[in-house]
Amino acid sequence: MARAGSEDRTPTVKLKVMQERERVAELNGKLGEDLKQVLKPALSQLDFAEKYFLDDKILKEQRTPAQLARWLGGAETALKIAAQIREYVEGLSERYGPNARVISG
Repeated sequence: MARAGSEDRTPTVKLKVMQERERVAELNGKLGEDLKQVLKPALSQLDFAEKYFLDDKILKEQRTPAQLARWLGGAETALKIAAQIREYVEGLSERYGPNARVISG
């Protein structure tokens, strides 16, 4: 019963991760190969959130409300990083075009 507040947050975090994955996938479909490579870490962060923090088996482990909140915070951090990467790549695409070339130094 004490976990109810934190448990209620779990579906919301899962939904946000799923929505971000949809945004990343949509953007990925519009990009050339170089910008797809820049976007790839966003997918890795979403995989990390889903497979590590939000896995059903892991979420069933006993935790105090504070521990669960901290655990879900890890998923939210990965989500935030993924969104920042997506926004960065969107900006590059808008500024230089979807087929922009990445030149490393």
